Amino acid sequence: MNPYRSLALPATLLIAAAVVGAGTAAGAAAVAGPAGTPPAAAASRRVEIPGPEGKPLPYSIEIPADWQVQTSAKVPGVFLGPRAAGELEDDPHLIYVRVSPVSMLDPDEQVASIKAKAATADWSAPLVEVREVGGVRGMLVRMDSGTGEQARSTLVLKMPLGKASVDFMTSAPRAQFDRQLPAYQRVILSVLPAK
Repeated sequence: MNPYRSLALPATLLIAAAVVGAGTAAGAAAVAGPAGTPPAAAASRRVEIPGPEGKPLPYSIEIPADWQVQTSAKVPGVFLGPRAAGELEDDPHLIYVRVSPVSMLDPDEQVASIKAKAATADWSAPLVEVREVGGVRGMLVRMDSGTGEQARSTLVLKMPLGKASVDFMTSAPRAQFDRQLPAYQRVILSVLPAK
């Protein structure tokens, strides 16, 4: 099942929860390090993000040197991370970057909307805040859904792109997400406006 298929965003709400199978144990160890710890600081490189119609998006991101920018024939956008062990769309070790129709012209409005909807939804948003990166205001959201083996978490940095936005997101089963979070948050928060 494609975890990003259900991430089509209405103009007022980001719903970022889907259920997929876990990746391989070897892939999890490569991302999380021994015993689920984040990898030590390693060599990294800053990359441009390919966008629609072959034009780069107006953001760059710093990724570990051994990560790749990978594309899928099934979904728009790109995946950042270690070489996928299987289908890109099902690999919880990757960061998915895509253009979203949700406007980030007013990040404060989007934050308020998600907080209001989370109060009555079957998912929670323990982190919803306006986040400025490189002088540009966007939104950082963590969403949790499900319970037990179906528990899943998603972290999304939404940055403005004209009247739309760009999503930088990682999503995984909750236990795996918690192990990966420090390393993946570090990558996601390295986003900068392109020069």
